[in-house]
Amino acid sequence: MLERTRLHRTPDPQGQATRGPRTLPDVLDWMWFSSTGRHLRHGLQAAADLMAPSWCVGCGAEGTDLCPECTDDLRLLTRRPVAAEAGADALPVIDVTDDDLRVLPVFAAGWYRTLVADVVVAFKEHERVGLRRVLAPALRRAMTTAADHLVPAGVPVVLLRPPPSLAAHVRRGRDPLDELLQGALPVEGFTRGDHLITRRPVTEVATAVVGGASQKTRGSAARRQAHEQLQLAAGAQAQLATTEVLLVDDVLTTGSTLRRLYELASAAGAHVCGAAVVAATPRGDTPGQR
Repeated sequence: MLERTRLHRTPDPQGQATRGPRTLPDVLDWMWFSSTGRHLRHGLQAAADLMAPSWCVGCGAEGTDLCPECTDDLRLLTRRPVAAEAGADALPVIDVTDDDLRVLPVFAAGWYRTLVADVVVAFKEHERVGLRRVLAPALRRAMTTAADHLVPAGVPVVLLRPPPSLAAHVRRGRDPLDELLQGALPVEGFTRGDHLITRRPVTEVATAVVGGASQKTRGSAARRQAHEQLQLAAGAQAQLATTEVLLVDDVLTTGSTLRRLYELASAAGAHVCGAAVVAATPRGDTPGQR
């Protein structure tokens, strides 16, 4: 997650101290996430809403991001989380027997297709932030179902999620997964461990400025490189040792992001019981997200 710009004092030609961003990334961060930048974006969004009123993601009805009928449909599609690991070939193997290989179990609130996929994309990529009201409860159901199946009763669980890249954060101006977790929690027994996973510092400024490529359009090599940027934060090993961990993400396809999180948490001594996601790509479908 991006931190707010840290400013420092620099002398002006007359010797007076002034406040200013440190580097080009700080300048971009300040321009995009400052109070002025936020007000400008919100004003432009309000003007756009007046010129082009919102419509239902599901059926196109005007005046709402998701009409009551489509809201009911989405809840029906996500009311019973499903085991989704079978279609994700990159998930880590956690147990080997004479007869089978057991991969990391993943519970998804629903399948990434039809209305569920449309709502997730609208929320993540098209500023339909109001859709959190239906997606956050879906994620909560996936998390609680995973815990009920995978964690002994009464054992506290640390939630680990992949931090967004700089390019994704600048492109969207927000962190959709963080918004969903805020809406899904609090739940008794769950603690967020966002600060325990970070990204290695990389030069992403040029990519961020031009908008970058979405997960959908990136090749396997680019996705692998992005996943390898994930690392344990300073002091994370001591905090994760012997803890019960549940991984959380928005959409599952290959499972490579969850595998990297699993490797990091396991190396720190945590027991990773499984994962929970909003939606998973059905087996045989073309991957469209992580």
